[in-house]
Amino acid sequence: MKNRSFAAWAAEKTLKLINTGCFDSVEKAQKYMKRRSRIEDKPYRLPFRLYRSNVEITEFQGNQVIRFSPKNESAKTVFYLHGGAYVQQISFFHICYCDVLCSEANVNFVIPLYRLAPNHTWEETFDFLLNLYNANHPAVIMGDSAGGGLAAAFVMYLSEQGIALPEKVCLLSPWVDISMSGDYSDYENKDPMLGVDGLREMGRIWAGNLDSKDPKVSPLYGNLENFPETLLFTGTREIFYPDVTAFYRKLVQAGRTVELIVGNGLNHVYPLYPIPDAKSAHKAVVDFISDKSKRILPSDSLNSVSFNLKG
Repeated sequence: MKNRSFAAWAAEKTLKLINTGCFDSVEKAQKYMKRRSRIEDKPYRLPFRLYRSNVEITEFQGNQVIRFSPKNESAKTVFYLHGGAYVQQISFFHICYCDVLCSEANVNFVIPLYRLAPNHTWEETFDFLLNLYNANHPAVIMGDSAGGGLAAAFVMYLSEQGIALPEKVCLLSPWVDISMSGDYSDYENKDPMLGVDGLREMGRIWAGNLDSKDPKVSPLYGNLENFPETLLFTGTREIFYPDVTAFYRKLVQAGRTVELIVGNGLNHVYPLYPIPDAKSAHKAVVDFISDKSKRILPSDSLNSVSFNLKG
């Protein structure tokens, strides 16, 4: 438990216990996607809980959209893209997290429930997101895991199309290389949730007719010259750690304004979880999306990294 709380250690053990193993191999990934394909298009229902914010589910072009609005009216909107390896629907943790952020940062949240693999691919999702983006004009695009990769790829797509970009981007453990081409040997045994072979297969299905290294599905290989001000998070006990740090370095090399916060001894998307180690990460996100403070460091060197050892 060195450099992390008992709660963080217990959370990792819990994640191991509830792990379905769907990321462990190509075969398990295919079986999981086959099961998911039968229920993917069923309507989503909000979980019962005491919400801090106003929440509703609306529909836009045949897709459901969750909207959180703070008790005090706000003109600022965050576009949140949820994770789940492009095959899993939004989770209870996502809902709780966005509810709390909406309330504490006093910003609106628009959460598109985009269509998932294996029944759908990136292409129809981009069309839907583009129209929803133009209808809401969000100041911030935010996402976690696959949603973080989707957010980064979508921002680059907006730039290519000459469409006005959001002011900021906030990415929590983004999946920036669905080809899983890196060296993950130092992290695979530490990660309680994710596995290389299963993720690579899910990414291949999401890519459809594209090569898995195409920037539309793997933003690590894209042009980052126009990328907005960015806040990145990763944990040292997750498979995506090397790819997220590589993405950070590319942003720095492109002269972008970016900060990387590394959770030492922490897991994938650790800011979502109610652990003491995530408190400083949570504050950083609230400050960033609400403009309460200027956290971002000048990206003039690769040393502009914050290490979030404990909350």
